Amino acid sequence: MIQIGEKLRVFISSKTGDDQASIKYNLARKAIKELLELTGLFQIYLFEEAGTSSTSAYNHYIQRLKSADVCIFLIDNGDGVPEGVQNEVDEVLKNNIPSLYYFCEQNSKEKTSLQKRLLYANAPKNKNIHSFEDFIQRGTTDLIEDILSVYRAYGSGNVIHPSNDLLLEEANDESDQQAKDESISVPHVLLMNGKKISKDKCRQYFISMFLGSEKEQTEDVSSNRNIDYYCSTFLPIMFEGSSYDNFEVAAYLKMLQNLLPKTYFEVVKLRWRAIGEYYQNNLSESIEILKQVYRDSVSYKLEEWFIQDVLIDLRNQINLYHERRNEFTDQNFGQIELNKMETIVFYPNIDRHEKNLLEQLEKDRQKSDIESYSSKTFLGDRSLYINSIADIFFEAMIFGSMTHLTRLHSIIQNLSYEWFVRNDEWGMFKLNFKNTIMTLDKKKVHRMARTFSNHVEKLTQEEAKEIYDYAENKILNHHKLVAQLLAISEIGYYLNDHDFSNVWNKLEIQLNGWKNSESSIVNLENYIFHALKHIKDRVDQNYLTEFCLSILKSNSVRYHDSAIEFLCSSVDYSSVDYVVIKKLNEYVINLLEDESSSIQNHYIKILCCELGQIISGEELQDLNSKVQEKWPEFYKLEYLIETKKSESVNTLFLEKQLATIKYRNKTQGENGSYAGYSDSPFLIIKNIFSIEGAISSQEIRDDIFKTTATTILDSKQTVNDKIQAYKLLYTLCRVDKNIIDRNNQVVEALVDIGENIDAYESMLSYVQKQILVFAHYLLLSLFQKDVWVSILNELSSYDDEGSQIEACKLIKSYLVKEDELETSSSMLGIFFQFSLIWINSTSLNLRWHSVHLLITLLNVEEYVETITTRFIRIINEDNSYVKSQLIHGLDMIWKIDMKTAKYILERSLMDSNYVIREIASSKNKDIEILNL
Repeated sequence: MIQIGEKLRVFISSKTGDDQASIKYNLARKAIKELLELTGLFQIYLFEEAGTSSTSAYNHYIQRLKSADVCIFLIDNGDGVPEGVQNEVDEVLKNNIPSLYYFCEQNSKEKTSLQKRLLYANAPKNKNIHSFEDFIQRGTTDLIEDILSVYRAYGSGNVIHPSNDLLLEEANDESDQQAKDESISVPHVLLMNGKKISKDKCRQYFISMFLGSEKEQTEDVSSNRNIDYYCSTFLPIMFEGSSYDNFEVAAYLKMLQNLLPKTYFEVVKLRWRAIGEYYQNNLSESIEILKQVYRDSVSYKLEEWFIQDVLIDLRNQINLYHERRNEFTDQNFGQIELNKMETIVFYPNIDRHEKNLLEQLEKDRQKSDIESYSSKTFLGDRSLYINSIADIFFEAMIFGSMTHLTRLHSIIQNLSYEWFVRNDEWGMFKLNFKNTIMTLDKKKVHRMARTFSNHVEKLTQEEAKEIYDYAENKILNHHKLVAQLLAISEIGYYLNDHDFSNVWNKLEIQLNGWKNSESSIVNLENYIFHALKHIKDRVDQNYLTEFCLSILKSNSVRYHDSAIEFLCSSVDYSSVDYVVIKKLNEYVINLLEDESSSIQNHYIKILCCELGQIISGEELQDLNSKVQEKWPEFYKLEYLIETKKSESVNTLFLEKQLATIKYRNKTQGENGSYAGYSDSPFLIIKNIFSIEGAISSQEIRDDIFKTTATTILDSKQTVNDKIQAYKLLYTLCRVDKNIIDRNNQVVEALVDIGENIDAYESMLSYVQKQILVFAHYLLLSLFQKDVWVSILNELSSYDDEGSQIEACKLIKSYLVKEDELETSSSMLGIFFQFSLIWINSTSLNLRWHSVHLLITLLNVEEYVETITTRFIRIINEDNSYVKSQLIHGLDMIWKIDMKTAKYILERSLMDSNYVIREIASSKNKDIEILNL
């Protein structure tokens, strides 16, 4: 037999165990293992045949799974999908490992939840088999045929081969490039004894970082300690949180002395002293040393590219020094000296490496954008790209450039992002996410997490901790805190309880120090409250309340708005101890008495309404008295409607909102003047009528109906106001079946305008005027007009995210209390079709709204199987925001399909996201599905 060195690694997954029910699985797995090994092409992994390991059983087989080239799954429909197999399936789908699925229907022909989950385009292959003998016979044949099909595809004409442009760049070694540039006076820096300096260890480190291969152990032998060795020992300090003290600076400089001309060595040695101070957070000392470096560089008449690089380091560190002291200066010595330079000189080699890398990424991006849908891309030697990054690092080390060293995170982020979005590689997603956090760009980090929310959702607890720990690589303490806050704001809900507790305890100490300091760094405020808002459900609500109260009672007035806004929007007061509530109530009462307070009345009113619902006794009497005294009008309406819920208050409040609509109908657009409002009386009235058991008089409902219709008929009203007006009319028609008949003249006027709906279109609004046509068609259908074809045509024309989201929201409003009036099957069919399209959108907002539609449409019997199959995919693969809506709607799903509801709950209780688990746990207590 021909012996093959490199074999395909095959992972075979199924139920395992020593019990009687597992025997058939064990026999089938062993049989196919023997058949595959007989071919000489495959190396098979079976869990039960693996030896002992120092890691846990779970980590052991998951690591083997990740290293597999292909996986084979055997599932008996009658036994279902065990938790261990489900974990392996999740890992395979996350890492895009090629897989074959076999579902045995000998004991049950009903599809498992996993098979339903795989019913989508581009899903991994799956096949129904009638017995385990079929699996043994087909498994080997199918795997070999699958490999041959890939080989045939590679040889077909529709293949995009990898570019070798960077290979051409690599062929021109650095010494040749330097020889072409007469302005570089140190061409021998990258040579030793006429030979190019080795960078193998540095390059191998970055290759391991990007490609996931094992890092080579650096041999600690004196004879092997060249410049490449010492540079490679600095990499764990930059990327693995290792201490700067582990770097042998003296030995490195001694080696560097043999490479650099004396003048360059003297100033580079000083630059490394400055780097040492920088790592110790001694910015003032580092700045003074860099000033000496600059003076020496000028004195030695070194090249301008080097001097400018020193000045850039100096400028950046001076800015950081003043940032830490909450200062601004326009007398930055580094910038002043840079401005004196006649021209900007680029770094000879580093800038060339980066330029080549970015140019090649752009070429590859364009190729990817224009390739045919039938083309397949096979990855070539990506080390050519990675070596450019290693070379940038290597030269930054040689010349002691702190700026270029810290910029490596941005370059790594750029490359990993391109490879991630193009090839959907899990390792690239993690690497990109880590280095996006290192940019300290709050908006970029949040958008990254939101745009690729489905990937964040797949993080294991260990991977979430890995991403958080990466923030430790930031050097300056306040930058490290920012990175940690950004990390925890996006992955805090994915850490296990132990890790989160440890992380939060350390952060809490830093936050308390910031809060109590009289010279706290102002720039941290935004990051701190951003993080607290994103992890508020996992932090003690007493701490959050007292943290904000402490700030409000302090002299740090600049933080008061953030603290009061957080108390109004982000605290669950049902989980706050009454002792703390009383403290907050005392503070609010003092605010009501303090005429000099700078806190906005809007926030104080919100807090009053919150407290008025949870306090009692003497505390409530004091609050009521103070609110009534300070804002009598607010007390009679908003405050009482929030705290009393009485019919008389509701009527007064409705009358006030109605008066607001009438006033705006009259004044909007007068003399060409348009106003935008932060509140919507239409939405407020709609919410009141949506409350179960809400009582109102027929007279006021008719008045609201007519006034709202006036808004729609008036061309001077804004698009946004008209959209809200339509939603209110839908609700009125649902809650009062006779309102249409009583107001037939108004209805006729609305019917007569047809599609001729005009409105003021604000430049600041994403909602387009055309959406009013769709909103009007929905209203006409409530007037019993046959408009379903027009609705179909209108919806089909919406190809932008904003219009699709607004259409989805309109349909949701239209279907509220739908049982009161029957919607035609044609209309429901249209809604069903488009909700299935929208649930597959890349837009998180659109999916969030469309899942509500699907839950509502479960009432239609013929849609149930399609919708529940989609729900199974959502609970396994979608973002936590979308999943949460499924769990909240579990009561509805339970009534229609108990099996799917139970599956959703079981998966949610094991979800990686803390909030999903908590919501599911609460829901489990309410309906007790698992006990049925």
